[in-house]
Amino acid sequence: MAYDLAENIAASAFVVLAYTFLIRRSGGWSIYTRQIVFGAVMALTAIFSMVHPIHIGPGIFIDARAPLVGLSALFGGPLSSAITAVTVAGYRIYLGGVGMEAGVANALLSFLTGIGFAMWSKRRGMAMGVGSLLGFGLLLTLVSTSTLLLLPSWELALQVGQRTAPALLAIIPLGTLFLGGLLLREQRHHDAERRLGESEARYRLLADNATDMILEMKADGAVRYLSPSVRDILGHDPAEIVGSAPANLLHPDDLESAALAFAGLQPGSPPVTFTHRLRHRDGHYLWVESSMRPTVGSDGRFVVVGVVRDVTERKRYEEELSAARAEAEAANRVKSEFLASMSHEIRTPLNGVIGFADLLLGTELTAEQRQYVSLQREAGRGLLAIIGDILDYSKIEAGKLELDERAFDLHRLLRDCRDLMSNAASQKGLLLQLSLGGTVPRYVRGDEARIRQILLNLVGNAVKFTERGSVLVSAGLLSGQGTGEGEAVPAAHVRLSVSDTGPGIPAADQGNLFQRFSQGDRSTTRRYGGTGLGLIISKQLSELMGGHIGVQSSPGVGSTFWFELPLPVATAPGLPAVERKDAAPTRSARILLAEDVPMNQIVTSSILCKAGHTVEVAEDGILAVEAMRRGTFDLVLMDMQMPRMDGLQATAAIRQLGGRRGAVPIIALTANALTDQLQLCLDVGMNDHVTKPIERDTLLSAVDRWLDAGADGALPEEDAVEEATVLAGVATVSDSAPVLNRATLDTLAETLGADVLPRFIAGTLAELALRADRISEADSSKAAAADAHAMVSLAGNVGLLELSRTARKLQHACEHQWPDEPVLKLELRDAVNRASSALQAALPTLGVAVETAR
Repeated sequence: MAYDLAENIAASAFVVLAYTFLIRRSGGWSIYTRQIVFGAVMALTAIFSMVHPIHIGPGIFIDARAPLVGLSALFGGPLSSAITAVTVAGYRIYLGGVGMEAGVANALLSFLTGIGFAMWSKRRGMAMGVGSLLGFGLLLTLVSTSTLLLLPSWELALQVGQRTAPALLAIIPLGTLFLGGLLLREQRHHDAERRLGESEARYRLLADNATDMILEMKADGAVRYLSPSVRDILGHDPAEIVGSAPANLLHPDDLESAALAFAGLQPGSPPVTFTHRLRHRDGHYLWVESSMRPTVGSDGRFVVVGVVRDVTERKRYEEELSAARAEAEAANRVKSEFLASMSHEIRTPLNGVIGFADLLLGTELTAEQRQYVSLQREAGRGLLAIIGDILDYSKIEAGKLELDERAFDLHRLLRDCRDLMSNAASQKGLLLQLSLGGTVPRYVRGDEARIRQILLNLVGNAVKFTERGSVLVSAGLLSGQGTGEGEAVPAAHVRLSVSDTGPGIPAADQGNLFQRFSQGDRSTTRRYGGTGLGLIISKQLSELMGGHIGVQSSPGVGSTFWFELPLPVATAPGLPAVERKDAAPTRSARILLAEDVPMNQIVTSSILCKAGHTVEVAEDGILAVEAMRRGTFDLVLMDMQMPRMDGLQATAAIRQLGGRRGAVPIIALTANALTDQLQLCLDVGMNDHVTKPIERDTLLSAVDRWLDAGADGALPEEDAVEEATVLAGVATVSDSAPVLNRATLDTLAETLGADVLPRFIAGTLAELALRADRISEADSSKAAAADAHAMVSLAGNVGLLELSRTARKLQHACEHQWPDEPVLKLELRDAVNRASSALQAALPTLGVAVETAR
């Protein structure tokens, strides 16, 4: 039995050797050829096993036909297993005898079992292993045992089964596991070699065909491998560089940077990327980008794997881009210098035009002369506004506009804007109103000047484009916010809006409003003039302050322009000087005026002398410095651009005098409003600046501020909180409220002045009468309620308490459709008549007269 077992083991070794040859040396064979050859080998081995079986008793023996047929299906394929099974069955038929049928069935069932097990394993994705092979052997044992049922008699089958079953259960599974394990080991080894070869071929394909140069360097810098792309990049063959150090190809100026890049490389350190130059074979240098990663090679030694990319074109583009950027920056500097020069050249003569107009208006003039001079001054200011718009737009476009955020009185700003535009509105017979929400904080933090600029632009546009009716300036908080007592609000989102009863803007033109040089349609420019920069500047300013701007408009109804800003709530700010109107200066001072333009000398000196100061004039910077050396002055007004020595040089020279003379306050008089130029004034040692054209109040305020630099002051608090709904509006009154509140009318007269008040009252009464007519003719309660709501504030502005109360009651009646609506409409008409009579009777006592309204 031992000899028989050794023979079968030798046969198994033959099978393994044949299988090894087939999977390693049959690269050019087809799959069918491999299966046929392997099937023939397994068939011959099976015949050998049948000729030399393992004898386990007299007339009883076991061979390896079942494992060989099954394993040929697992490792050879269906064709191999079929060849083996057919050969075994044929040989068993050739032998004949009592167990021929059982032997043929054994071969066929082993074939089917192998094919089925192979398909099941493949479908399940199960990898072949010890467990699966052992299970497959047990399955073959069961199949072989079942063929005993084909023996001629049950007694013979039972006798053979009892004598062979234990041996079958031991030999077939172990033999299957033994031979299958050898075949599986060879198969796995071959698969690993195949995958390794494919991986090497794949990476070799990538390295040989990559456009970038791939290299591997040893620790001493010698190149171990270099991809063929070196021919395209450097013109060298890889064999010319392999084995040598590539340092001799580096540009001399890049040797130090390359040495620093490689100095800290060690296994595990991050890759290093740097740009340098390499010498081409023809001698010229090209720019490359090298990325080097330190690692450990297959032999366990330190190596550096690098990828070198040609970036000559990219470097050229970068140089061109840098040159273009430098050219653009130079052009921008030229533009800034041009704007600075134009600002100075235009503002300087405007200083004379507007300044002399102010001085003329302070003298005795006829009514006609005063009108002409006023028109001259307004024309100059209009031109100045256009120049300001252009400069602001240029600064915003260049990103050089800086915000000056500080605490300020928002309520006062709104009133100032209303008062400033009230004259223009009253001249057109328009009613200009201010509606201030009760939750709007009084003191906030932001850029007061820029907020005023936006608001005045919107109000100015509303007055310009509105022919009749009213303009309403409103301020309120967005929903969900408040500033009630005890409530901490870190930032108030304030919405400021300007509504008018002008012609309105078609929807098709609204998209163009906030574009540069746009005024909705071209006829607007021809009719009203202007540059069209106001709204785009307002838009950019609001966005710069973290807000946004928009418009709602209906043709024939009117427009509402609004902007929203986040304004942190602040405490009452302290100011360096008390607000000045026409009060006398704090003290008379000796002032040095350095100015080379005679007109500016006259205007500025006249303003200062009328304010009680003594002025000495120097025509240029050199004379100004000489005057400071020989005299004593309390303050210096320094022009920026003068012959021989400009204002900056003169200021520097004065600061070098030392002592009291060197510390004298110096205020720059500059027609250049650009931020960079104004910063130069402060950097050289000037204390402040006043922009030309000189405004009298602005100049005197700056002079007083620096003459009394050590004094601190604050704006007084308001005596009372402004009413929530409308400035000078109406509080709740009793049924016996008077027709006219004389105190409100007196305050209005003081605010507007005797010249403006008649036109303002006439416009208000006309608007009240118009809305009363519309209420009488209204075909819906909603329309009547809207006009009644407007009349509440219109009447309250001029102190008409009875009319305001009646209008409010009518508004509520219309909104709720109460039955007393018709009666209240009649009462409203009577209240309008009484209000007109009361105003007409009261105004002569104020020194003015008013036209009678319907």
